Amino acid sequence: MKKATRLPSSERRKQIVDAGLALCRNEGIASLRTEKIARRIGVTPGALFRHFPSKSAILEAMADTLLERLERATPGEELAGWEWIEAYVRDRVRLLQEDLDVRMLFSEGFLFALPESARRKVHDAFMRSWDALVEHAHTAQAQGHARGDLEAHELAAAVVGLVQVVLHPPLADLPEWNTPEAVWATTQDLLTVREPAARS
Repeated sequence: MKKATRLPSSERRKQIVDAGLALCRNEGIASLRTEKIARRIGVTPGALFRHFPSKSAILEAMADTLLERLERATPGEELAGWEWIEAYVRDRVRLLQEDLDVRMLFSEGFLFALPESARRKVHDAFMRSWDALVEHAHTAQAQGHARGDLEAHELAAAVVGLVQVVLHPPLADLPEWNTPEAVWATTQDLLTVREPAARS
């Protein structure tokens, strides 16, 4: 094994996390073993434990990294209501299409492998996102943009379902789902206020 370059602890931790994510992405969560991570970055397995006390700690750091990426794709407080929902749909679809690692947060196998503390973080992050989506759906209704014949939480559930279609081939390969713009267009069709049908 080639001798690894000595790195600052923060850089080595990031390297370990990135190697763990790459292993999961390329070979599946079952492949995540400390000796494989060590080999991938050119250190001994024992060297990993100078930066993380256990494999569970590595998994938690991996989850933290993915949650940070997910958080960056969540609209900020400068937007509200309909504009927030549009940014949420476009940014979340783009992230799920482009970042294959973040998709692991939606995988039962990955979540099951996480220590309980990390699973709780993922759950809490999803619930914050859900609560924000419901709040902005309610605001969009008050603005007159979103239909009022459904409850705000029902609109939010529709948005989540439409966004997550991109995780499920072959649906994700259909033209109506393969761009953020296409998913947003469908979201608008389903959520916007319906004009009364013209009488013949």
